[in-house]
Formats: sequence, C-alpha cells, structure tokens
Amino acid sequence: MSVNKNKNVVYLGSSGFPYGLAEIQKIVLISKSLVLAGNNVNVICKSGVHNKMNHPELQTTGEFEDINYVYTSGDPFNQSNVLKRRLLKAKGIVNEFLLLKKLSQNNKIDFAILSTENFYLVTYYCFLSKLLNFKTVLNYVEYNSGIKKEPFRILKKINDLLFDKYSVKMVDSILPISEFLINRIESVVSGAKYLKVSGLTDFDKYNNILISLEEKKYFLFCGSAYYKEIILFIIDCFSKLNNKLTSLYLVINGSEQNILEVKKYINESVKKRKIKMFSNLSDKELFTYYKNATALLIPLRPTFQDIARFPHKIGEYLGSGNPVISTNYGEVKYYFKDMEDMLLAESYNIDLFAEKMKFVIDNPLAAREIGVKGREKAMQLFDYRFAAKEIDLFLNSQLESTSRTKDKISKILDPKADN
Repeated sequence: MSVNKNKNVVYLGSSGFPYGLAEIQKIVLISKSLVLAGNNVNVICKSGVHNKMNHPELQTTGEFEDINYVYTSGDPFNQSNVLKRRLLKAKGIVNEFLLLKKLSQNNKIDFAILSTENFYLVTYYCFLSKLLNFKTVLNYVEYNSGIKKEPFRILKKINDLLFDKYSVKMVDSILPISEFLINRIESVVSGAKYLKVSGLTDFDKYNNILISLEEKKYFLFCGSAYYKEIILFIIDCFSKLNNKLTSLYLVINGSEQNILEVKKYINESVKKRKIKMFSNLSDKELFTYYKNATALLIPLRPTFQDIARFPHKIGEYLGSGNPVISTNYGEVKYYFKDMEDMLLAESYNIDLFAEKMKFVIDNPLAAREIGVKGREKAMQLFDYRFAAKEIDLFLNSQLESTSRTKDKISKILDPKADN
C-alpha cells in the first residue's frame, strides 16, 4: 500500500460539531489540517446537543469548512422531552455502527480519531476498529485521574483512572497535548506511537477585525464558568491595581450557578464598577474584544489539570497581537519567555500576577512589543496550516507499518460480496 494515499478519517466520541468550546475547536482545526493535506474527514456525532434558536441553519448532515459531518440520531438539536431524547440517543448509537460498517465495506475509513474521555466508549470503539479494520487515534488532552473530585463521584473517579491507565494502551496511536501527558504515555506504554499537538489556531479569524477608535482600556478573560476559582483569582488581582482608567472584562459561559457566584463576588469587590461580564458572544464580537484589549489574562495553576492541558484560548489570545499574561506552569514554559513574548508570573500568586498587569498599564509600548512578538511566535508554533504536513506524515507512518485486509473483512461482514 502506498503511504502517500489520501486517507479517510472519521472523528468519533464527541457531540456538538461544528459549534462549541475547546474540544470542538480542536476537532475543527485538526480536521482542517487533514483536509489541507488532501485527506477526507467526516465528523460523526451520535446525538444532538445544540439549541435550535442559536443555530437554526444546522442540518443533520452537512459540510463545515470542507469538513463533512453527520448526526446519526437524525437530529442535531437537544430535545427537551426525555423519552424522545433517549430514543434519539439509541438511534444514534445503532446508526453510527451501521455507518461505520458501510464505510469499512467501501474502503472509506482508515483512521478514527477518538475525542472522548469516556473509558468505556474508547473500549467500544477499539473493539469496532478490530471488527471493521480501521486504526484508532486518541485525542489526549487532560489528566483527569489526577484531579481531585467530590467523594460522591465514584463512577467518574473509576472512569478517569481506567482512562488514563488503559486507554493509551488500547489505541493504535495518540495525539497528546502536553509534555506532561507524553511522560504519562511513556510510563505505561512501551514504544507508543504519538504526536504532540498543542495549541492549533486559525489566525484568519482576525481578518477584517478592526481596532476600535474609542480609547477603552481593559483586561480581558474569556473562559468557562467551570474555572470559577481562576475567575475569582483574576478579580482579586484586578482589585490590587491602583488605576481608575482600566476595566476588567469577563467573557463567561457555562453553569448558571457558577455565573451567579461570580456575579456575587464582583458585587463584593471594591472595583465592581470597573468590572463587566459578557456571555454568548459571536465569534466576531469575541475576536473584536481580543483585538482591542489592553492585555489578555489566562492564569494557570500548579495543578495536574493545568499542567497537563494546553488551553486553546492561549493561541487565540496571542493571535490578537496584544500582550498575554499567564503563569510559568505546564506547556507555557516550554514555548514562551517572560517579558519577551508573554508576561509570565513566576507562580500562581495574586501579588505576582497583579504586578504583570501593572507593568502593562505603566509600560504600554513595551507591553505592545511583547504582544507583537507573542503573535509572531504563536504563528510559527500553532498555525493549523503548518501542522498539516506533520499530522499527515504521522498517519502515513502508521499505514506504512501495517498490512491492510479490508477486502477480507468486507467479505466476512457481507457474504453476498462473493456472489
């Protein structure tokens, strides 16, 4: 088999394509890289999660930026009726299998990239890969078994332990997001095949985004309300600043309860009049805020969660050309240098982080230069177009080492093929 063939790749395990937060954005960007290299990509979602009012144009099957997608449940939207939702979920599981079987019979599936942290789902897809003769690639982005959980979340704890220990052994190859996860892989799998894929970014999203003529100065954080601890940390840092001209903008989506707690914390802050919250912004609105920010904030904590991951937001922030303030943990320290292309507090400390914010206020020209260099570095490291060849060659290397037997498998699944 020629290793230069165009490959057929499917994404399995995730729902919500093509709209969503970090997981969906990574699916989009890796898929765009594969398409750019001449491959075919299908994103298969078993069930719908979208609100029809937000995305009325979404179809059961379609194409998004040259990436094909399908909802095997027959409906891309979340249903309020519990019985209907369960029936659609069951339909989605059955139709997903039938679709994978059909693709295998037609030699239209070479790889399945698994975008899930569900150990049992990984096990199921690995079983299907043996039955239908395709290779599995695990998108590995978190070290969940290292994250402390509430005592009552026993099933979640068991799943995470099994996932981190055994999923990397079952799949054919892995796309880890960080050096920490690479070390984990090497500690449990001898000779594992992996390719590190960190912060892919589409810098074209800043095309036609204008700089505002209004002289508004603000720090900006964008993220899920799940990271409530970090949001409150940022509010505390901002409250340390002795500056009346700069505001803090928080773009937050997610749990209503967490959002309410953030609002309560803001109301108790001495700087509550200078803090604004936003939710549900369009891409254009969000990137306009990025482009016009004084600086963008993304503190990382010395925890397994933050050391093992690489926030998708970092690449988007850096693409704005404005200074980005973070902490010197995890993947950040492998790529960036303090006061050169990012501003990095040495530890997750309110005073130290506030000092970096103060530097931006007091030294706008120097801060701007750091932001420009950060964008240049990010474009060298994270542009999805530059990653296309590397990801393509990684998949090719696996085809090269394996003899394919799809015709034989197709005959087993479809005896009529002999007639």
